Amino acid sequence: MAQATLFKNARLIDGLADQPQTGMSLLVTGDRVSKVERGELPTSPDTQVVDLAGKTVLPGLIDTHVHSTLMDRESLPLFLAAGVTSARDVGAKLEKVLALKADLNSGAQLGPRLFVCGPLLDGAEPSFPRGPLTEMLESVPSVEAVPEKIGHLLASGVDGVKLYFTLPPETAKAIIQFVDKRRPITGHLGYTHSLDVIRAGIDGLEHVWISPYNEFCALDMQFGPGKKVSSMMNRHFAPLTFKGWEEADVRGDKAKVWFDAMVDKQVNMGTTLDLLWISKCGQDAAMKDPDRRYIPPMALGRQRALAAHIGERPDWDMFPGFDPAIGSKALEKHQEVTRILHESGGLVVGGTDCGGIPYPPPGYALWREVELMAEAIGTMAAFKAVTSVAARYLRQQDDIGSIAPGRYADFMVVDGDPLQNVRELRKLTTVYRGGKAYDPQALLASVPTQQIGMGH
Repeated sequence: MAQATLFKNARLIDGLADQPQTGMSLLVTGDRVSKVERGELPTSPDTQVVDLAGKTVLPGLIDTHVHSTLMDRESLPLFLAAGVTSARDVGAKLEKVLALKADLNSGAQLGPRLFVCGPLLDGAEPSFPRGPLTEMLESVPSVEAVPEKIGHLLASGVDGVKLYFTLPPETAKAIIQFVDKRRPITGHLGYTHSLDVIRAGIDGLEHVWISPYNEFCALDMQFGPGKKVSSMMNRHFAPLTFKGWEEADVRGDKAKVWFDAMVDKQVNMGTTLDLLWISKCGQDAAMKDPDRRYIPPMALGRQRALAAHIGERPDWDMFPGFDPAIGSKALEKHQEVTRILHESGGLVVGGTDCGGIPYPPPGYALWREVELMAEAIGTMAAFKAVTSVAARYLRQQDDIGSIAPGRYADFMVVDGDPLQNVRELRKLTTVYRGGKAYDPQALLASVPTQQIGMGH
């Protein structure tokens, strides 16, 4: 018979209710939650009992936007160390990410449960002309290529599909039609405007900063084919989009059309606010951040290659490719868009792009994301955005994202009350994945760390 553990006296944030519940008991049998009730639960003599008086229990967090094959396998326990028990990979070489998913989900590799989209579905022109990121791209050169390319992906067992930057609108719409809701589809858009695919039935958008940008900015500040800035790799991309967001009217008629469509179609907005975390906290604070030591070695390798082009800088390991000082007002606009969408009845989910960006590092990036979301939509809504709302987006709500009978016993125990102060998430004492306990400090001791620029 499966081992049973009773957790009692918990303050419970279950991912579903709008208020925490006190004095709660959870019974875990094997890898699933079997009972959740207020007060005492009867137990058998061989049930292990854990008293959680003074502690808060939350569902394991879900990062809906990671690139797991762009980080070292040795760094993957960082997710668990931050209470991230599930993640969705939104861009990787198919064979590589399917192999990693199998190892993570079987327990052969320590880390979160993984759900995968396979490659980034690009147009005829590659979004990355060269470098290590090109292996993630898969060109869908025409509408005619859709059935074979996408049919192969679905047959391979992907959990979702990701449309990418240079994919044109007709091909994007053809993919949405071909998939026909069999899997959730998301998009990091560039050549296709978001309204085209929202109306066509896409399930999600990635990056408030990028995917809806052309719906909000002035016409002369748009990016895309035939525009002055047609590529994310263009050095003017960040300055253009930051200025475009600063000047955007997020409460005007043009914006209202976008918000209404997102709410009407219930399209998930994957925010990735943490992309501009450095702009928020400032370069000096980021350089003193102790979490910086956990940047995965693979990411450091890519940053070293970047340093060869930009020259020596003390923040070379975390430099985002643009001057962080110019992004803070754009981030405020992204938070405002997030707030308006949420308050209008839209769906907001949290993701980080870790793997794709070096800093903040895996796991810890989602804490930053939650902090930035909490400022925009309130702490409880921010927690839901990385638990139950995220699980529904992934169509995994029967297994993850909430603490309820039948769900996996994926949860985190926090010594404090993160609803009072969202930064109390950092007082994480134990993480459970499938009922198995992990000590965050022991996990951190097992992952690669760097000493560069840490004053050592």
